[in-house]
Amino acid sequence: MEKMKWIIYKITYPLVKIYWRIFKPKTSGARAIILHEENVLLVKNINFKYWLLPGGMIDGKQTPEECLFRELKEELDLSLDYFEYKLGEYFSEQEGKRDTIHVFIIKLNSPFFQKQWELEDAKWFPLDDLPENIGLATKRRIEEYKSGKRDLVLEW
Repeated sequence: MEKMKWIIYKITYPLVKIYWRIFKPKTSGARAIILHEENVLLVKNINFKYWLLPGGMIDGKQTPEECLFRELKEELDLSLDYFEYKLGEYFSEQEGKRDTIHVFIIKLNSPFFQKQWELEDAKWFPLDDLPENIGLATKRRIEEYKSGKRDLVLEW
């Protein structure tokens, strides 16, 4: 069953990107810098070559926080209902969407998670030794966190 879901995702995602380019929808999402000790948890989505912050799109009338907790459960089997603070709210027009991304800081007591079928990979990386193929925006968010910034309003 998981292989079938993965195949469907592989086929439908390129179609979704075409839709975004034509109709330029307004979307919102939530992501997290998830930390354990001096490590950050990054994910690699199917069809992406870069390591990114975990999270996803807001469904319906969800708050950014509700979206984040749902996505972390779906992608990493993490049952959370808290965050340390909000790093910022970011705006992007990549992929043809008008996107608002909320980024939260979460600190875990345990390094355990269980990668689900939606992700190609998920791993812990030392904050000072990030992978070479990390997304540029992800790298900027981590640098903002490390420099102690909060409540930012910036371009993604």
